[in-house]
Amino acid sequence: MTGEKEILALEDQRLAAMVARDFGALEKLVHEELLYTHSSGVTDTKASWLESMKAGKTRYKSAACSERQVRFFGEVALVRGKAAIEAEINGQPRSLRLFFLNACTRTPEGW
Repeated sequence: MTGEKEILALEDQRLAAMVARDFGALEKLVHEELLYTHSSGVTDTKASWLESMKAGKTRYKSAACSERQVRFFGEVALVRGKAAIEAEINGQPRSLRLFFLNACTRTPEGW
């Protein structure tokens, strides 16, 4: 698997785990030092992001990405693109259409 295909496959796994509420998979896929800045400007750590989902505050119903591009800079991969997300946030349905930029780093365990 090429580097780009590997990164995109991991991104797809993460999105699928978010929708499936597979917190075990998310624990493994997401780096301990995650900073997740939402389109609202709120920034979560790995712990606060996972807790928000576990508590039911945020429930992802679907997530689809398009126009993704991957660029490598040594041990860092940047993924940019568009996302269409259906979610329930604080009990309210939300349809989100976003541009995103994700950073991945290679560790001894992999990407």
